[in-house]
Amino acid sequence: MKRKWILTSILLVACFIRLGATIVAQDHLFPRETMTERMERIKQLGKETGQTVMYRSDILKDKMAPEFTAHTGNMEEWLKESLRNSDLVYNKIADKHYSVVEKEKTAAPQQSGNGIIRGRVVEAETSEPLIGATVKIVGTGFGVMTDIDGYYSLTKVPAGRHMLEVAYLGYMTEKVDVRVRDSQTETYDVALSPDSKLLEEVVVSGVRRERGSVPHATVSQVVQEIKELQVVASGISSEQISKSADRNAAQAVAKVAGVSIVDDKFVIVRGLNPRYNLTYLNDNVAPSTETNSRSFALDLIPSRVIDKIVVQKSPSPDVQADATGGVIKIYTKDARAVKHLDIDVQLGHRAGTSFNNDFLTYSGGKYDILGFDDGTRALPKGVPGYGSLKTAKLSPSEYAKAFNPTFAYGKKTALPNLQFTANYYDAFNLFGKTLSSLTSLSYKNENHKQGRYTQQGVGYESLFTTDRMGAEDRNTNTVQTNLLQNFTYTLNDKHVLFFKNFVLQQGTDGVVVRDSWATSILFRPNEGGAYVKNRDINLTYDQRLLYAGNLGGTHKFNKGRHEVNWNGGYTFSRQEMPDQRVVRLTGVMQEYAVGDAELLWRARGAVPATSGERIDPVPYSVGIISRLWSRNSEGVYNGSLDYNVKITPWLTAKAGTFHQWKRRRLDRRIYTVHEGSMVNPDYLGATDNPNFTTWINPKIVRFRHQDLPEVWSEAYLKDDYTGLRVYDRTSGADTYRGTEQNNSAYFLLNIAPANRFVEIYGGIRYEYNRQKIAAAIPAGFYSKINTPILVDNPMKSWLPSVSLSLRPIEQLVFRAAYGKTVNRTEFREVSPFQELDFANNTLLQGNPELVSARVENYDIRLEYYPRPDKGDLISAGVFYKDIVNPIERINNTNRVESNFPSISFHNAASAKVKGVEVELRQSFDFIPLPFIRNLSFAGNVSLIESNALFDETADSEIIKERPLQGQAPYLINAGLYYENAAWGSKIGVIYNTAGENIYAAGLGYRYNSYIEGPTYRGGLIELPRKLLDFSYTQRIGKGLQAKLTVQNILNEAIIIAEDYNFSNKYEPRKKEPVILEEMENEDGSVQRRMDYGDNFYSEYNPGRYFTLSISYSF
Repeated sequence: MKRKWILTSILLVACFIRLGATIVAQDHLFPRETMTERMERIKQLGKETGQTVMYRSDILKDKMAPEFTAHTGNMEEWLKESLRNSDLVYNKIADKHYSVVEKEKTAAPQQSGNGIIRGRVVEAETSEPLIGATVKIVGTGFGVMTDIDGYYSLTKVPAGRHMLEVAYLGYMTEKVDVRVRDSQTETYDVALSPDSKLLEEVVVSGVRRERGSVPHATVSQVVQEIKELQVVASGISSEQISKSADRNAAQAVAKVAGVSIVDDKFVIVRGLNPRYNLTYLNDNVAPSTETNSRSFALDLIPSRVIDKIVVQKSPSPDVQADATGGVIKIYTKDARAVKHLDIDVQLGHRAGTSFNNDFLTYSGGKYDILGFDDGTRALPKGVPGYGSLKTAKLSPSEYAKAFNPTFAYGKKTALPNLQFTANYYDAFNLFGKTLSSLTSLSYKNENHKQGRYTQQGVGYESLFTTDRMGAEDRNTNTVQTNLLQNFTYTLNDKHVLFFKNFVLQQGTDGVVVRDSWATSILFRPNEGGAYVKNRDINLTYDQRLLYAGNLGGTHKFNKGRHEVNWNGGYTFSRQEMPDQRVVRLTGVMQEYAVGDAELLWRARGAVPATSGERIDPVPYSVGIISRLWSRNSEGVYNGSLDYNVKITPWLTAKAGTFHQWKRRRLDRRIYTVHEGSMVNPDYLGATDNPNFTTWINPKIVRFRHQDLPEVWSEAYLKDDYTGLRVYDRTSGADTYRGTEQNNSAYFLLNIAPANRFVEIYGGIRYEYNRQKIAAAIPAGFYSKINTPILVDNPMKSWLPSVSLSLRPIEQLVFRAAYGKTVNRTEFREVSPFQELDFANNTLLQGNPELVSARVENYDIRLEYYPRPDKGDLISAGVFYKDIVNPIERINNTNRVESNFPSISFHNAASAKVKGVEVELRQSFDFIPLPFIRNLSFAGNVSLIESNALFDETADSEIIKERPLQGQAPYLINAGLYYENAAWGSKIGVIYNTAGENIYAAGLGYRYNSYIEGPTYRGGLIELPRKLLDFSYTQRIGKGLQAKLTVQNILNEAIIIAEDYNFSNKYEPRKKEPVILEEMENEDGSVQRRMDYGDNFYSEYNPGRYFTLSISYSF
C-alpha cells in the first residue's frame, strides 16, 4: 500500500513538471504587421512576465515587422527577430528592461576626441529619473540611452560647441547647447516635460497609456504661447508655480507682470481696482464669490491644480467687454489619457498662531471640520424664514427656548495648518472611444490669530467727534474642500467633448474680541473724564458653496478649415452667515480699574438701568446683543457658440455669440436685544420716551462678562420685561432681488500675410446688458416706513477693438492695440441695501444712482524672444486708459454722526491711467559654469500714473483731482530660481511689492466749526508692503519629494492709513501740527485748517508662514 502511494505521487509530480514545461515552451506566433503594432504586442506580452520595453513612436513609423514564431517567453528573442533586417536595434538597460533605438544611436563612433559629456535625465515636475531616454549630439553619430537611474555618458567627444538632443517617449524633446573642453568632463542634467500633443496622438489611435506623468505647462510653453497670441498678454506656468512658495492661485498670479493682490485674494491688474478685471476659469467666466463685489476670490483655487494662468491685457472682440484692467484666464490641469495619482500632504506653521494656547473659539457644529454647519446655527423653526417680511411673535421665554444659547467662548491650543491634495488621472474605453478623467480633491484646515490695532483721527486732539482707538483679537478657523472633476471624450482627432466641474465648500468660524475707547472728552461718560472701554464680542460663522459646471465641445471640418466651439455652463453660489452673535460690553480702562479688570466688563445699554447711571449708549439699531442670519444665493446660466473659418492661408474669420442670465437673491433676519423697558426700539427718541416702562432689574440688564454662558436663558429673558427683551428687526429693507441678462455677439478678422510678418486681429463686439434690482431704502430717522425702489439699467454697447502685430524676425514682435470696454455696476453696489459688517465693524451702503463706466484702452509693446524654447523673454510696453464715470469705493464716514465707519460707491467724472511695463525672463544655462548654468530669473516692473477728475460744478470742498481709487503707482516682481536636475533640487527666492493705493477714497475737506476740523473722514490708503518668499523642493526617493517654504520672510505688517490731512497720499504723523490755512469768520473768529499728518487706521501683522509638504506620485 505504501509503495502504491509513493508511485502515485511520483507520477503526479511528473505530470505537473511536464505540464509546466509545456506552458513555458508555449509558442508565440507573431504575424507580419507594422512595427508599431509589433512593439505594442511585445509590450503587452512583457507585462505577463514583468518585462518592459521602451521606444519612441516616431522611429517605428513606416516600418514593417516580419512574421515569425517564438518558442520561448524571452523578450530578447522577440526583439531580435522583430528587428531583423531593420535599422533598429535593442539594448538591455537593466534587468528585464529593454529599449529600442535606431542603429546610429547605439554607441558613439570611435573618433579622436578628448572630452566627456555626462549627466542625468529626469522628469521636470517630480524630478523622477527617466530610464531609456535617448541622448545624442545633433549632426553626429554620438548617442546613448540613459540607465536605470537616468544617467548617461558620452565619451571621446570632440572639443568645441555641440547641440545635445534629449528625447523620451511621451515627452517634449529638449535641446541643450553644450561646450566640451579638452580632457574635461562636462555635466549637463536635463529635465523633460510630458508632451500633451503626443498624448493626444495616443488617444486618437485608441491606445491607452497605463501609467505615466501628466503634461503640465512649462515656462517655455507659456512664453511661446504669449508670443503667438494676437493680443498683449503675460502669464505664469505650472512649472514656475512649482518652484515658488505659492499655495493658491492668488499668490501665483501675483508673479505675473503688472499684477498684484489685495486682501490676499483679489487681483489688481496694472494697478486697477479688482472690479475692473474679469476672471475666466477654463475659458468660462468665473462667478462672483463675494456678496459685496463682483470679484472672484482666487485664494479658493489650490496651486497644485493650476496648469497655467494667462493675463490678457488688451481687449479683443471674442472676450467679454467687462474687463478694463485685464482678463485673468486660469486653466486647471485637465483630463489626460494617463493613469496617474499624486498625493500631497502639507503642514503649515504660522508665527503667532500655531501652538498658541490663547486661540479663541466657541462651541459650534459637529460638521465644522468639514466646512459646513450641521444645523446648530440654523434659523429656529418657530420664527419666519429667509425672505419672509413677517416678524416673529415670541415671548422672551420662547426666544430663550428656541434659539441656540451659546454666547461663551474659550481658549484652546491652535494646531498647525493642514492641507491635503490628491489628483487622479485615468482613461476608459466608452463605446470604442477614449474617455479621459481628472479627479482632484483638496482639503485644508487653517487657523489664524491676529492682533489688529485701529485708530480714527490723529489721537486726542478733537473734543466733539466719534474718533476711537481700538485693539482686536481676531481668531478664525477656515475649513475648505475643493473637488474638481473633468472629463474629456475624444471621438477622433477632429471632435472632442468635455464636461468640467468644480465644487467648493468652505466654512469659517471665528471669535473677534474688539476693545475700543473714545478719544473725545465728550464721549467719556464716567466721572472725571476717565476713559472707558467698549468691548464687542463677535461669534461668527461664514459658509459658502460654489459649483461651476461646463459642457462643451470642439469640432473641426474640412481638414480643420472650419472649427466650431460650443459651451453651456451653470454656476451656483450660496453664501451664508448663520447666527452671527455680537455682545456689546463696557468697562473702565485697565489703568482706572481696581482689581481684575476682566471682571468689570458689563453690558452696554441704550438707556440708564438705574437713576443717575452714565453710559456710553449703544446704538438702538444694534442693541446690547444682536443675532444675524443672512443668505445670498446666485445662479448663472451661460451659453456660447464660436465659429472659425480659414478663408485663405493668411485670412481667418471668426464669429460668435454669448448669452448669460444671472439671478441673485439676498435675505437676512436680524434680532436685537434691549432693556425690557424699551417697548419700541424703532422709536429713536430720548430716554424719557413714554414707550419705556418704569423699572428694570439692573443686575440682569447690566450682566457681566462672566455671565455670558447664562445670558440666553429665561433667567435673563423674562416675560415680565424686567430683564432683557428680544426684537425681530427684520423689514423689507433686509432683502433684495436682482437679475442680469447679457446678450453678446462679435465678428473679427485675422489678417496675417507674408508668414505673419504683419498680423491684424480685430473686429467688433455688441453687448446688450440689462440689470434689474428690487430693493428698499431703509427707514429714516423717526420713520418706520421703508421706501421701495426699482433699479433698471439697460445698456447697449458697440465695442470695436484691433491689434496689430509685426514680426520682422522670428525673435521679435511689435504690438499695438486699441479697444473699447465697459465696467458695469454690480448688484451690491447699485442696491440701496445697507449692511453692517460686524466682523469688520463697517457699514456698507449701496448707491442706486451709480452708472456703468466706459473705457478706451491703448497698448504698445515690443517683445524680444532670444531663446523662446528656453522661456527667455525681454519686453517693454506702454499703455493708456481713458475712463468715463469710473466707479470707486468711498469712505463717507461722518466724524460727528457716524457710529461706524461707512463705505459706499460713487462715480468720478473721468479718469486717465498711463503706465510703463518691463518684463525679463532669462535662463543662464548658456554660461559654462555648473552652478550659474542652473539659475534662471523672472522679473517685471510696472510704473503707473492715474488721475481721477470730478465735476467742477460740485461742492467746492469736494476733492477735484486725485489718483484713481485702488491704483498703485508701481509694481515690482522678481524671482531667482535654481534647479539641479541630477540632485532633484529646486530653490526659489521671490520678491514682490506694490506702491501705496487708495483703499477707499475720501469725499474731501469740509470744515466743521463745531469740531474745528473736517466733517468727513479722509480716504483710506493701503501702504506698500514688501514680500520675500523662499521655496526649496527636494526629491527624496522614487516618486517622493519634499517641499519647504517660508512666506513673508520680512514680516512686514499690513497697514491702512487714514488720510487725515486730505493730501491723497500718506504723510506720517507730525510732532507739531502745521497751519495750512487761516480764514476769518463773520463774527471775527478765526478758522484754521491744521495739518497733523496721517494716522494708522488699521495695522496688523499676518506673521511669517512656514510649510512642509510631502508629495508622492504613483
